[in-house]
Amino acid sequence: MLGPYRVLDLTDERCWFAGNLLAQLGADVVLVEPPDGWPRGYAHTAYNRGKRSVVATGLDDVADLAAAADIVLHNDGTPFDVDLRALREANDRLITVHITPWGESGPKAGWRATDLTLFASSGQLAVTGDSDRPPVRISIPQAWLHGSAQAAVAATVALEHRARTGRGQHVDLSTQQAVCETALSAILYAPAGLEEVQREAGGVRFGALMLRTIYRCKDGFVIVTIAFGPMIGPMVRRFLSWMHEEGFCDDETLNKDWVNFALQLQSGEESIDVIEGVMDDIARFCGTKTKAEMIERGLRDSLLICPVNTLQDVLDSPQLAARSFWDDVDGTQMPGRFVLAQGSPLAPLGSAPEIGEHTSEVTSALSARPPALPPSEPLPEGAPADRPLAGLKVADLAWVAAAPLATKILAHWGATVVRVETQNRPCLLRGALGHRDDVADQENAIAWHSTNANKKTICLDLSKPEARDVVRDLTAWADVMVESFTPGTMAGWGLGYDDLQEINPDLVMVSSCVMGQTGPFRDFAGFGNMAASVAGFFDITGWADRGPAGPYLAYTDYCSPRFTVCALLAALDHRRRTGEGQHLDFSQMEAAVHLLAPAIAELQETGTMRTRRGNEDDVMIPHGVYPAAGQDEWIAISVEDDDQWHSLAIEMRREDLADLDTVGRRERHAELDEIVTQFTSRQNGPGLMHRLQAHGISAHHVQNSGACLNDPQLAHRGHFQWAPHSYARQTVVDGIPYTLSGAHNGFSWAGPTYGEHAMEILSDVLGYDADRIAELAITEALE
Repeated sequence: MLGPYRVLDLTDERCWFAGNLLAQLGADVVLVEPPDGWPRGYAHTAYNRGKRSVVATGLDDVADLAAAADIVLHNDGTPFDVDLRALREANDRLITVHITPWGESGPKAGWRATDLTLFASSGQLAVTGDSDRPPVRISIPQAWLHGSAQAAVAATVALEHRARTGRGQHVDLSTQQAVCETALSAILYAPAGLEEVQREAGGVRFGALMLRTIYRCKDGFVIVTIAFGPMIGPMVRRFLSWMHEEGFCDDETLNKDWVNFALQLQSGEESIDVIEGVMDDIARFCGTKTKAEMIERGLRDSLLICPVNTLQDVLDSPQLAARSFWDDVDGTQMPGRFVLAQGSPLAPLGSAPEIGEHTSEVTSALSARPPALPPSEPLPEGAPADRPLAGLKVADLAWVAAAPLATKILAHWGATVVRVETQNRPCLLRGALGHRDDVADQENAIAWHSTNANKKTICLDLSKPEARDVVRDLTAWADVMVESFTPGTMAGWGLGYDDLQEINPDLVMVSSCVMGQTGPFRDFAGFGNMAASVAGFFDITGWADRGPAGPYLAYTDYCSPRFTVCALLAALDHRRRTGEGQHLDFSQMEAAVHLLAPAIAELQETGTMRTRRGNEDDVMIPHGVYPAAGQDEWIAISVEDDDQWHSLAIEMRREDLADLDTVGRRERHAELDEIVTQFTSRQNGPGLMHRLQAHGISAHHVQNSGACLNDPQLAHRGHFQWAPHSYARQTVVDGIPYTLSGAHNGFSWAGPTYGEHAMEILSDVLGYDADRIAELAITEALE
């Protein structure tokens, strides 16, 4: 898809994933290495595949390479301390992407950062783990991968902008903000007047009710979702029917009103004791089953069940095998293409290069290669030049979070996004994950407000043929269609890609779901928490002496949008050059597995399988989350090297320990953790954070929603944006984690009310007259 473009990758192993994503999309990614080369560890094996390696002996070499590049990726702390502005002045079509921990400016811009401290700063760590232990990170580092994935998104957005304006620009990216996205919607609770979310391993707490989700089975753990309402309630009853068949559920429990059970709890008609008894019965029942038995019945009866997969389970997945997901790289199975693109399939990537393997090949052709010049796509008349995606038309038939968060990015950068929804089957975001002041009105839902900002909405009853005709007319209007129904649903309505392509041959259509459109698990019913579990993230989050905790809520819902947008914008770039539309089959599980690629390589080479390990780290020690003064107050500290340990020991007034090296500290790690705990527990968390940073030690207060809202760095970056809303008046939308130097940044309105823009869409977008609109109303196609 991105074959004409060259990417100069000046990053180190923290950010190699950005170039890896662009390489998967077909770009020519040139990895620039210092004379001694980068370390050849598992990160290199995983994230430098498909790149060409060039050794640069100085900044002049880098400048020569940048003169023939389209995109430069850069992060601080490498030997390549380049002047990105000068590179753009020498090549005015160049896009430079600067990946930083905190952003290029602001009160924390110069602070030290690690995976742990970035998660501590983001709101995510505070809500992950057991309530009776410190917050816990995902054991396989993730923070820089979130920043890197967003860097790839920013680069593709800037390429689209360049196609309209002819100019390159600069991207300033904050990894802290990128990680903040994984805390939706807990991070929005403070400005919504809600109590802070309390972390609970293996479940979700609603006041006095703890809804368990993780249960032990014969050969590991499974997730069983028990919830209520018109969509999930019937699934719960089907699961209880299975338990009833095998004697684990009585008639009275089976026949309760599981659709309206939440309302009955609120009214006092039912009690918490009932649901707690059901969860105890589920625990006994799961103990008699294997993971395979649970998933087999779950697929058959469309139950909200999934296994807690280990990395070995992921590697052995029959779904991934059936979809030919893995790339065979010298006998090692590595994560392959992250999207199935019908029109321009992503090619398998080969092994990572040797140091300087392509230096001669690349440098000898520099003078012959100007930056790529695809056909220009002028801005539509009247479209603002500072909106990179102005004029892009998107029909959004997705729901909940994964795909709608992707279209949120498009809407933010100027695309016209028409969100189709139905009141008969309300989006889960309207009914769950928090309402302002705890007033459970569907127009008052904070996750809906944020996820659907800058979109226009119309309510259609897609069970009506007349409503499906409206979708066909939207297809004729749109450049892009995004849907996330169960595979086969759109085709069953006569709205599959083959049907819609006849209406609009140029259409780029994205079908997003947990497992993908094909394979034995294509009908898997589940949400982002379940996708995270099957992708391996639950098993690697928690404490070694306890069951899996899992990351907060729907982790893969927050990872997936970056992949979706990259693929979609690359497909649009391909269409601009070739005139070809195409269908993108996107699996949230497949995309998420890329975030575990180094551990998957390690597993196959050494037989060592990563699993949950609390907050321990392979290199840094001490490395943990320690109590601070106050209730549920914590500080994350990562000692990166001997100098930082010496400084910390001095601050703790333990000069006797200051000269311990890494080996010595590892031998005494339990003792040192206790010493650090005794020191931090007397300290104010934010105060100690500033103190340790001033002494060169990586540390950050573990921030909940309120602390994030008051974080001066996030405020400087404009992360929390107040946007108008016809019901809520003003509500908070979490922002995009990067700025583009040539583009406007910000949201104009929050996620709209039901059908708020129906008349505008029908009359102005689709050109319907009053009689046509009246006919739709009479047939009840409009809601």
